[in-house]
Amino acid sequence: MPTVAGHQTNHLPYGGYFAKMNSVDTFILVDDTQYVKKEFHNRNRVLLLTGKANWLSIPVNTAGKFYQKINEVEIDNRSKWSAKHLKTIELNYRNCLYFKEIFPELEQIYNQQWSLLADFNIEIIEFCKLYLGIQTPLMRSSKLGSKGKATELIADICHKTSSDTYLHGKHSRDYVDFSLLEKHNIKSEIQDFTCISYHQPVESFVPNLAAIDLMFNCGPKSLEILMDGNSISEFN
Repeated sequence: MPTVAGHQTNHLPYGGYFAKMNSVDTFILVDDTQYVKKEFHNRNRVLLLTGKANWLSIPVNTAGKFYQKINEVEIDNRSKWSAKHLKTIELNYRNCLYFKEIFPELEQIYNQQWSLLADFNIEIIEFCKLYLGIQTPLMRSSKLGSKGKATELIADICHKTSSDTYLHGKHSRDYVDFSLLEKHNIKSEIQDFTCISYHQPVESFVPNLAAIDLMFNCGPKSLEILMDGNSISEFN
């Protein structure tokens, strides 16, 4: 039963994103749905040495562009956001065990000239996938040519990838029309991800940060830790 899942091209995704990716045969990077402010499309959290989570937000051009797609969003490069992000990451993770093998690769990505948010995010996602050792092929929804909204989009993704099963997030019960998927002969599975505690150089563990937090601290064991907190059940 080929299984597919999809998710928006978020910035520095958290661990559950990659656990889902590792659980399917094909993972769709959804880059042609509407961009939503104050979501995770252009921001995520990293851990400061103080023990507090800190947002890393990429400035984007949204004025007068209320209905732009994620892959149309332009980065506002008037500020030195990439240098600030790198400095925050370096100052707060440089003493982590796997910093020296991960940071130079991230630095190389950040130091490139990026104009579109989705392109930058996908480059980071590809890097994390490679480091974590995930083998699942990635496809951009815009290149797949998927159409429709909400449940119709899911059905079309399944048909275009020849998949008969779709892996949903745990909040999918709030918005997915599962009966419609059944009419399309598509089976549904639900992911339930819990962030398992791992070593962080602070007093109290902070869960669900950008996956690079886990990678800096746990290195090659990162994917195993992610999958220990990942469970999948059939929809019923």
